[in-house]
Parts: sequence; C-alpha cells; structure tokens
Amino acid sequence: MAFFDDRRFLLSHIRHSFITCDDTGMCEMVMLNETMPHREADEANARLLDNIDVEAKSELLDIAQSFDIVSDMEMIGAHRRRSNTAQRLERLKKEKKSQAKVKIIHWKDNVQPLTENDLAEIFPKKQLATCTEKAIKKSLLSAQIEKYPSIPSNPFNEFARFDGRVSEGAPTKRILIFLTMMPPDERAFPMEVVTLCSARVHELIGLICWLYTNDGKEPKLKPSVNHYCLRIAEETGEADPDFPSLNAKEPIAKFGFPQLALVEKSNEENENLAVTVHIEEMFSIIQVPNLQVTLQWILEQTFKKRKATFGKGLRYEFEKVKEPGYRLDMNTKLVDIDGREFRLITSEDVDRREEQIEEPIDVPGMYAIEAPLYKHYKVLAVNKLGRNADVQLGISGKKVEITPLPSKSSSKLWSWQPKAATYNVESIAECEVVKQSTEKSTFKLVYHTGSEFQSQKFEADRKIAEEIVKKLQCIMQMRSSSIRDDYVTLKEQRQQRRSSHIPGFS
Repeated sequence: MAFFDDRRFLLSHIRHSFITCDDTGMCEMVMLNETMPHREADEANARLLDNIDVEAKSELLDIAQSFDIVSDMEMIGAHRRRSNTAQRLERLKKEKKSQAKVKIIHWKDNVQPLTENDLAEIFPKKQLATCTEKAIKKSLLSAQIEKYPSIPSNPFNEFARFDGRVSEGAPTKRILIFLTMMPPDERAFPMEVVTLCSARVHELIGLICWLYTNDGKEPKLKPSVNHYCLRIAEETGEADPDFPSLNAKEPIAKFGFPQLALVEKSNEENENLAVTVHIEEMFSIIQVPNLQVTLQWILEQTFKKRKATFGKGLRYEFEKVKEPGYRLDMNTKLVDIDGREFRLITSEDVDRREEQIEEPIDVPGMYAIEAPLYKHYKVLAVNKLGRNADVQLGISGKKVEITPLPSKSSSKLWSWQPKAATYNVESIAECEVVKQSTEKSTFKLVYHTGSEFQSQKFEADRKIAEEIVKKLQCIMQMRSSSIRDDYVTLKEQRQQRRSSHIPGFS
C-alpha cells in the first residue's frame, strides 16, 4: 500500500482512471480537455518537490495526457479468470458424463440354435390393419366436364360484346329481365343483365339469349333474335299487354324501365315481316307471311314485281348486304337467316368475282390479330371536281390518320391537296366499296365531325381497297360505338323517305 500526499497527482490519477475505464467515452469528453486550477503549493508540498528531479516535477505539475494507465479488471472487483487446470477438470467431468450414457454390447455367436417358438417370442408377428381403398372424390368441375364433354355452340355469340360486365370504363345499364318462356315456378325470378348504354334493343335481346343459353336453361330458345321482343313488365314479372313492345332499332339508354320481360313474338307480329331486296341501283320490299318461307319464294315474288328488270337466260341468287360475296342457298328458310336485307346477283357476277380473286385475304387471321395493328397505305383521295391527290392512310385499332403526300403535278392551278386529319375509330360510321373495276376500286369512309356526318372517297388498287375496307370493318365490329348506330338509323330513315317519294315504287 502506498500513500500519496500530492492532491494534484491523485486528482490526475483519478481522471486518467475514469477516462481509460469508461467504454462509452463520456468521461473522456468531459474531463480530458478540462484544465485544473493551479494553486500555490503550501510549504510542505514545496519541501517535497525540492527533493524530486526536474522530470518528476513536470509529470506532477502538468496534467498528463497519457493513456497508458489502464486499471486491471481484477482490481475493480471483476471475476478472476479461470485457470487452465480448472477448465481441464471441467472438460474431463463432462466427458465422463457422456460416456456413462453409452452402452457397449459385445457380439457373440449363439452356440445353441433358437427354436421356432423362441424366434416367435423374440420377433412376434404384428397384425397389420387391412387397407381399405379410399373413395375417389370428384370435384364439381370434373363432374361438369364428364357431363358435357363438348361445349355446345351458342348461336348468339355475336352479342356477347355488349356485356357490360367485361367492358371497363364504358357506360353501362343494369336491367332485370323476366323470362316468360321458363316454367311458372322459375318465372318469378328475374335475370340481372348489365349491358352497354350504346346497345340497341335487338342487341340487348341477343345478349339476354346469349346469357340464357350459356346458363343451360330450359326450354331452349329459337336460334334468332327476331323471334323475341322486350315488353314493359310489372314487379311480379307479368308483361303489360296494354303497351307495345320496345322498338328493336331504338337504343336501350332511351328507356328508363328498371325491369323488362323477354316475350316470344306472336304469330301476328311475325306476319308483319318484310324483306328488302336490293337490285343494282334500286330496291324492293317484299312482305312475307311468316318466317318459314324460303329464299326461292322471295325470289319469285321479286320476279312478279320487277318483271322488266330481269334478263332472260340468267340464274339469280341472293347474298347478304352485310356479307358481300357469300352466296345463300335458295332453299334456306328465312327463320334460319340472320338479317332481312339481301342483294340480288346473277351467275355472271359470281363468275366475274371468281376470276378477279387471285389471292384471297385471310379474313379470320385479320379478325384475330392483324386488324388492330397499325398499317399505312398509299391511296388516292378523290375530289368532286376530279382533282385527286396522293395521301397516306394510316389505320390502327384506335385511330385513322390521313396524311397528304407531296404533289407531283407541275400545274398549281389544278393541284389540290387535302388537309391532314386524324379520326378516332369510335367516330367512324361506315367504310364500304362504292365502285369496283378490274384493277381499281373506290371506297367511301363516313365519319362524324361532332355535328354532322361527312364522307371522303379514296381510290386504290382492288386488293388494297378490299384489305382497307375489311380491316376497318373488323375494327368497327370489335369496338362498338353509338355513332354507328345513329348512322344506321339515319340511313334507314333516308331509305324510307326515298322509297315513299319515288313515283310508282312498289
């Protein structure tokens, strides 16, 4: 044990002890740069310092900044480190405990053979439980697949595009439909149908028939929407007989009825049917008694009305106005045909078309893949004054672009250059071929400008014109628009006014 009389040395030693033993570094920050006040040493300290050399004086008087002074952990109360002998003894003790759990068995050959009874006693035979075959459970999906190995065809697939449940962002309308053809116990439960607001009444009827057929309801429906109509229904599901059925050409958004009834047309309503037959630049309306008549009967009635129009020695057939080039079987009944407008063609027209068609266009591939893809064509914009101009017609799944090309004509007086324009596909009302020759074809593009319908004619090679028309028709069929429905209604109204003003029209 040592005694020190110098208080400044003791204070310096204590400060260094705190600084070196503090792992946090807090004492170092507080004490290291703090200066100690210098006091005059008393006489006793002065006599003590006289006997110490100069080097010792500098160490005692000045604050030492050395960090070599480190206190031993044993001096401040920590546990003393264990010796190697104690660690070795503890290790031997653990090994003895682990060896005590090990049992050593010496293998020896049995001199006396064991009998069957001894073997049965040593190795008894276990009685295993009999395994029962688990019953195979079939899921509902597997049962449905076995019940219906092939999906039945739905004749109303073309109306599935008016289903509002799969059209995101488009305005829809929700209507409760009572099905009057179902059994009385199921007739009181309506079917909830979500349709596009741009759909018309006959398109809504087709959507209802499509949903009805997909659900497998009974009885089965007739294969045409012309057999059914929509009527105003009460809350009980009964159709109101005081009101007529909804006009099939009107948009469904025009009516605000929350529930309607799908009713099969009566014989009287079916008797008021008419068929329009287009003959070159004119047309004739043929009244049919019922839907069971054949196209041959309609052709005979057309002959009676238009005797002077038909030539001798020619064979006449019908084709759909919406599907030109597809000849119809004259023995087909009207009930099996979707549509009431036909075009009368001769055998010479059919032969001429077959000669002109060299490489048919892959229409199914265009419907599935090629139609929405962007493609541009170099065509000729037709002007009413005969001053045509080269333009580039770009068509995609969303827009139609008309870009004028530099004119090659040297005369500025007769040159005409159309303006560049871009139209959304929803604003395109119609695209059809209006004039066709052996090499060239002229097609018309009808679009809506916001206030009225306008048209522009283009001329191109026959194959290019057919490809453009079919491409646009495919896109318009995939993207429904209320503008096209309005144009069809306007076109029908013009046709009716034209037929009423033609003298001697029948």
